[in-house]
Amino acid sequence: MSKLFLTTDQENYNRYLNQIISYGEVYTTASKELVNLDVKGYKAENLINGGFLEKFHQYHKAEHAQPEWERLKISYLKYLYLKELNVEKLEALEAEHERIIGLEFKLYETNDSFFRMAENRASRDSSYQKALTFSPEKKVYKVFDFLSFKGNTAKVDIPKKPFEIHALNKAQIDLLQDVSDYVNASSKLGLEYRDVLKVVENYVKWKDGRPVGLSFDLKKIEFSYNQILNQRL
Repeated sequence: MSKLFLTTDQENYNRYLNQIISYGEVYTTASKELVNLDVKGYKAENLINGGFLEKFHQYHKAEHAQPEWERLKISYLKYLYLKELNVEKLEALEAEHERIIGLEFKLYETNDSFFRMAENRASRDSSYQKALTFSPEKKVYKVFDFLSFKGNTAKVDIPKKPFEIHALNKAQIDLLQDVSDYVNASSKLGLEYRDVLKVVENYVKWKDGRPVGLSFDLKKIEFSYNQILNQRL
């Protein structure tokens, strides 16, 4: 592990993980819906290229051509009506598949969350322009770079590297240590929470517009790594 490695952005990783899991459910649901429509033999692994409706019609047109239906001399649409086969859900799943295969995920090799934020803010805040000069390569992924199936069992494999948070230089490592040392010394000297917070609030985690990354007893610090990565460049 790099000496500049700080932590892993687990929250952002989990967001991607849950998103890909939800996409996988489209294919397991399509498999179950085909069974509900009397079309058997298709698992999610057989459906990643779409064609849900094609598979449905291919099966039922073959059934419609069987002697017991052929002798009734009814249309294919009438056959579907008599069998009460409604494909609306399958159509919706096919449309979702078409959307999914067009999706792209652009991830920086490391510090993805920070560099995406820097991209968004650079035009308004010049301090982020310098940070972007340290940005690594950005890779483009598709859903099925992350998602695979065995039968109806989904496997999601998202690389962890883009979600690793690395300092951009040793000075930022020193900054983290300096802040920690200051808070620790302040605690030993009995300084007030509000006074210490004024000094370190730009380095700690914020939520709902206020700093929450420093505990009242000065024993715990949660850093805002997006802030740290924009310092001492």
